[in-house]
Amino acid sequence: MPKDNYFYNLLSNKYELVLDSKKPDILFHSADYSNNRNHLKYNNGYTKKIFFTGEDIDPTCVDTHFSFSFKENSANNYRLPLWTQYINWFEKKYNKNRDPAYLIPKDSLLKSRKLIKSYAPFFCSFIASKPMGKRVDFVPKLNDKIRVHNLGRLYANSYITSPGRGDQRAKLNLMRLFKFNIAFENSVSDGYVTEKILHSLFSNSIPIYWGASQAQRDFNPNSFINLGDFKDDDSLIDYLHNNYTDKTFRLNYLNEPVFKNNQIPDFVKPENVLSVLSEIIE
Repeated sequence: MPKDNYFYNLLSNKYELVLDSKKPDILFHSADYSNNRNHLKYNNGYTKKIFFTGEDIDPTCVDTHFSFSFKENSANNYRLPLWTQYINWFEKKYNKNRDPAYLIPKDSLLKSRKLIKSYAPFFCSFIASKPMGKRVDFVPKLNDKIRVHNLGRLYANSYITSPGRGDQRAKLNLMRLFKFNIAFENSVSDGYVTEKILHSLFSNSIPIYWGASQAQRDFNPNSFINLGDFKDDDSLIDYLHNNYTDKTFRLNYLNEPVFKNNQIPDFVKPENVLSVLSEIIE
């Protein structure tokens, strides 16, 4: 949607925008799934090309002038990991055709989480379609010890199913039924943190996370369970098996703020991203 996406909404806060597909001042481009290389048509000495990726793609391998990606800041890149795109920064109305749909209000991530009880009838959910990464081995091992409801196509074993992909109300509502959610990234790459952990935290389903170490910087590390903090898979599985029925154990995680000190990190705040973007285009 040309006029309903993160960068259009962000720039609209400062600039009057005109869409021009023939000779734009700025071209935003992303992962070239079809390999049609259309962005190369704008190598004209005039258009500034800005690459954004939510995929595990190294932006230094892309023909562009600047990038917003999961990689650490550099002269030609600003770290803007994928999870940032799922928050309704601009208070847009729900649009089921928008991907992401912006289902997570910013303020909902800063509300008090001082719960005295939280009802979730089932142990753990897992929602994925592709056999990728650490989840291929971990999910069956955990399921052998404690029943995991696999709601996607991968290891499907539940009468409860989560349709579709990405940012959907049905997915977030289903996750609320589970004490925990396996929020494993597809791959581990430095800085690569997606929506998986954010969706779990928003749904009060404690994330069991595997991924980049930056997740512990982006979010409050006391609010989720990180596989990297354990010696191996079995140690984490034993930890869950010994504690998951303890209500206090779960509430200790749920009552932690989503972000450190209950503050959204400065680097993801739209006003700071806009400041960086303005320096690029002016």
